[in-house]
Amino acid sequence: MKTNRKRVVITGMGILSSLAENLQDFKDALLNKKHGVTNSERFSTWFENARAAEVLHDIDYSALSDEVIASLDNAALWAYKVGKDALSQAGLVDNKPHLQETGLIVGVSSAGTEAFLPLFEQRIEDFSLRKALFSGGFSSCCSSVSTLLGLQGGVELVATACTASPNAVGMAFDYIQNGKSKTMLAVGTEPIYLPTFAGFYALNVMHPDACTPFSGNPGMSIGEGAGALVLEDYEHAVARGATIYGEILSYATSCDAFHETGPDPRASGAVQVMLKAMENAGITPDQIDYVNAHGTGTEANDRIETLAMEKVFAGYEMPLVSSTKSYFGHNIGAAGIVELIACLVTLPDNRVLPTLNFTNARPNCGLDYVPNAFRDQKINVFMKNNYAFGGNNCSMIVSMEPCSIPVTHFDQKRVAISGTGAVSAIGHTINEILDGVWKRNHTVELGGVTFPDDTLAEAKALQAVLENTHQFEALFGDEYRLTTATLPEDNEHFKTFQVTGLEPRKHLRRFDPRKATRGGTFALIALSEALGQAKRKIKRDGDALGMVMGMASGPQETTYKYLQSLKPDPRKVRTSEFPGSLMNSIPTFCGISEGIKGYTTTLATGENAALGALTYGYEIIRQNLQLQVLVGGVDEYFPSMSLYMNAVTQKLHMTSEAREYQIYGKDPKGYVPGEGACMLLLEDPQRAKERGVEVLAEVAGYGKSCSNSYFDASKQDEKSSSMALAIARALADAGITAQAVDLVCGTSNGSIDSSRIEIEAICEIFAAVKPDVPVVNYNACFGFVASAAGLLNLIVIIDCIKKQAVPAIPHTVEFFDERINFVREPRSLALRHVLLVGATEGGNYYAFVIKG
Repeated sequence: MKTNRKRVVITGMGILSSLAENLQDFKDALLNKKHGVTNSERFSTWFENARAAEVLHDIDYSALSDEVIASLDNAALWAYKVGKDALSQAGLVDNKPHLQETGLIVGVSSAGTEAFLPLFEQRIEDFSLRKALFSGGFSSCCSSVSTLLGLQGGVELVATACTASPNAVGMAFDYIQNGKSKTMLAVGTEPIYLPTFAGFYALNVMHPDACTPFSGNPGMSIGEGAGALVLEDYEHAVARGATIYGEILSYATSCDAFHETGPDPRASGAVQVMLKAMENAGITPDQIDYVNAHGTGTEANDRIETLAMEKVFAGYEMPLVSSTKSYFGHNIGAAGIVELIACLVTLPDNRVLPTLNFTNARPNCGLDYVPNAFRDQKINVFMKNNYAFGGNNCSMIVSMEPCSIPVTHFDQKRVAISGTGAVSAIGHTINEILDGVWKRNHTVELGGVTFPDDTLAEAKALQAVLENTHQFEALFGDEYRLTTATLPEDNEHFKTFQVTGLEPRKHLRRFDPRKATRGGTFALIALSEALGQAKRKIKRDGDALGMVMGMASGPQETTYKYLQSLKPDPRKVRTSEFPGSLMNSIPTFCGISEGIKGYTTTLATGENAALGALTYGYEIIRQNLQLQVLVGGVDEYFPSMSLYMNAVTQKLHMTSEAREYQIYGKDPKGYVPGEGACMLLLEDPQRAKERGVEVLAEVAGYGKSCSNSYFDASKQDEKSSSMALAIARALADAGITAQAVDLVCGTSNGSIDSSRIEIEAICEIFAAVKPDVPVVNYNACFGFVASAAGLLNLIVIIDCIKKQAVPAIPHTVEFFDERINFVREPRSLALRHVLLVGATEGGNYYAFVIKG
């Protein structure tokens, strides 16, 4: 079915950079050719000639309470500030009905770091439990910002390093294309912290003064900042009289599948992403008037980026090119959106931003880089490019004259699952896992927990600080007391679901253990199984296959090794672990291993992040942007500081007996962590049938929402209503009513709060129309595999649809809610439509209608 693409316009902007903290001052600084790279007082503590473009402005947060300000890190505070500014400029900041339908996509590279800086910087006495609680999670800024701004359209966090913010803009663009929302808020935010600065410094890529992209001595200037854009359906914007600042015509991503840090010397991925972006926009290279380049100033980036543009524009007049990093440095996760806003505020004056500090062009850098002085030229269509560690590439096409380029259309597709793969504590293949789920008395031996000595010593020192400063009592009341720290020595009763006996070479054609992390191995095995089941062999067509990975904790062991190497001297940090500690490192490993080069994105939205990956993979297939997309999630067990603190504060339940993990139980003890991976291959069902591949199930529709209760744990009703809203949106998207649902599968981790939110939402939707709808949850079979919990339950659902039968919820004997028809015994069921629901720890909710 041919569908015209919606015009997506920009109706609001917010900015924070080393140059300014508002749009007008930012524009003035750009026009006056100021740059923000200076000596860094903060980092000169450790590093000689420490230069950075830092945010040193006094920012007005008077609208927030002191308690909220103390709870948030700069990543969240900056995202809130620019997001509010963008909504204000768009005239939406107080429009509650619009905000309830508006989603939030945040791009960031090093979130959740600031709360733990006292540990890395060896000033443990400064540790704030409040900040760790509200800002210590990687995706916490999404939850806090959506709450503070009143957004309820669902959130996602993009963690593709230096392409995170343009990826966030692109995802927001696609959610509007699919009619999920009339308005979206896209944010990039990136404070620079010691781990990031130390990594780049140790790589010896810092410029001693200020970067000079494409010329002079190579080197980057690190920077920090934030930016936000309100994206809006054009007709919606016009109807409400909004001011329009530009139109996003298209965007695309790709993966080099070449190296963890270095760009492909043939520039294949960079060429591919630009051509795909132009194809999506329905334009040709001669229609591009200007390219705002990534332009980091490093030798490899500038040379390869130039080569890519020479290839893309060969045979056409070369457009103007410039790098705005010469103004405010490389803002890492926020780079793309800050640079895009720089274009949006200067191009209306027919002024093309120059590349500052330009001297003699370097070898193989022979384009017109608009050196040093503004070029007075009218620009309509321009291209914004960004590239990242892991070979993640992003290209966006923007028009300064909305409606001047004809809209394109796409051949709308249905979305089917044609391949599945998984690794868990109860099996290393789908069949092994399903055998374990269906065995009524199946048990799994849990793995012991042994903390590294340095982690244990640091954890006990931290506990002493928290006890002496009475921070637990301040947060949870005088009756709260920290559990004694004897658990780690008592390994007999301190265990989790762990993958054991895994032999990767039995599952993989190629496997290099020197490059594979524990989580990367799980993901690659699950991915390979999904490809095998779907009969998809990657030869030289990896560009037709995309990959969206959802992460909760990321590569924990590598991150641990990297952060520990900061002590006692951050100048001697281990650079080998730096790129491997990034959230997108596992997808990078998989992409390189299998040659996956299409749309590639990493989401780090926390628990059930793989459900977010499923929503975005659905969008990519539905719009026919890729023929096939792999979506999945992975978690690896590692005895980290966060695991220790969660255990001693009784947030989770570590037990010697798997049977004690009783989800929806009357007296739950918390959840038991698990590890593993799950991957699905999505494609159009008709294409699968043409390839002779069985369609396992179809994603008939989905819905998202988020509550505005991040700072108030008591608002259980609001949280369950928000999940019910996601369910209602999913049913509407699938075109069915609640009566048509034959089974509901929850993914609660088993905690009291998580379970009650889920069950109350199910009751709200089904109590009046189908109160006896059966409800299941299989997390207790394999442990709570945080990022992939929803997908692991989904593979069980697919098997249930095939068998027209449902296994019992494991272990739980006495359930906490008599209103619900929990599946207590295996039973036969006629299954046509199954509802899958899930949540992140920050109050973000997903619902999917799965059709047999």
